[in-house]
Amino acid sequence: MIIDDRRRGRRRVAGVVFWSVFGIAFGAAGLSVERAEAHKAITSKYTYNEDVFPVLRDRCGRCHVPDGVAPMSLMTYKDAYPWGESVRAEIIAGHMPPWHALEGAVRFKNAPTITAAEVDKILVWVSGGNPEGNPRNVPPTVAPHHEWPGGKPDLILQLPETTMAADKSEITQEFTIPARTTEPTWVRSADLLPGTPSIVRNATISVKADPEQVLAVWAPGEDPVGADGAAFQLPAGAELAVRVHYKKTYSYEGREMSDRSAVGLYFAKDPSMEIRPFAVASAPVSATRDPLSFSRTVDENLQALAFRSDPSLSNVRLQVDAVSTAGIRMPVIQLAIRPDWMRRYWFERPLALPRGTRIEVVAILNGADGLLPPSGTPLPPQVVDGTPIRVTFDVVAAGKP
Repeated sequence: MIIDDRRRGRRRVAGVVFWSVFGIAFGAAGLSVERAEAHKAITSKYTYNEDVFPVLRDRCGRCHVPDGVAPMSLMTYKDAYPWGESVRAEIIAGHMPPWHALEGAVRFKNAPTITAAEVDKILVWVSGGNPEGNPRNVPPTVAPHHEWPGGKPDLILQLPETTMAADKSEITQEFTIPARTTEPTWVRSADLLPGTPSIVRNATISVKADPEQVLAVWAPGEDPVGADGAAFQLPAGAELAVRVHYKKTYSYEGREMSDRSAVGLYFAKDPSMEIRPFAVASAPVSATRDPLSFSRTVDENLQALAFRSDPSLSNVRLQVDAVSTAGIRMPVIQLAIRPDWMRRYWFERPLALPRGTRIEVVAILNGADGLLPPSGTPLPPQVVDGTPIRVTFDVVAAGKP
């Protein structure tokens, strides 16, 4: 979680974000809250109706709504009250809003933010008795967000319907759909509009090519991000590969659920640079508890716009550094790979990678460094099956030196 303290004009990282599994941790903690909270003395100067609801609506309302992807709604006082202590614990731990990258030398344009003043309102409200506020100021009903956040796309492609059987709690579906383009087209960004938001957990939208070009890594509540003056090239007659991860919360266990999501493409008019992948991969990995180190040297002048990990990774910690030809090391990103929160991490400013720069990666599998996730948040093990560990930068050519 990034706290944006505008009064001081600076940013700081709040808490350790590595070991968040938001849906499980938040849900498990909240279930233990007792209604005995009602007997706490009212000392908070903030109330839900007047102060806390606007924060929860703006920062959490894309997921924590009725029939949203989160395990509970926070959009009414009745909904939010039992979860007050869990909200407080998640904010203090840095698990909410969910973000698993540690910001350092490189900052990210798509990091979710919550201001210091907003954090203060929530913490004071919870510790001060959770007052409701003026009953005449009951907040308006908040419905699930079911619109394209970036406006209507230039091209909308409907996915086939998917049904989750009553006895299934989690599945992943892969679709191949024609892009219906008759000439090469530039795509500045792509998005997914879930048909049933409560079960669509994440998605990857790619152009089927060699190498595969990832147009978008979709996560709930995140708006599509594009790069100024750069775009992805979509060949004429191309096909898209869309991988969607579906997962039920406890509210829907035992129920058959269906979804028909749609993919939206936003076209660019005259891009000057083509975004392409720059992958760094290890040798094939066998069972190990030792850190894996691997690297690749940049053979031309590049600018990195974003970073992403392979979607097959489920429980891996990564440290990625860029080492110049003079031996100067710059930390690029530290993050924990969690299967429910796959993302593309867009750099706030393009990262220069001159020819000769060495990208060094250290990967730690399955908590082998001894750092454990919070109690009650089991993580799926990283499957080691003889395939490489892979990370990718999305880059553009930086021209000749």
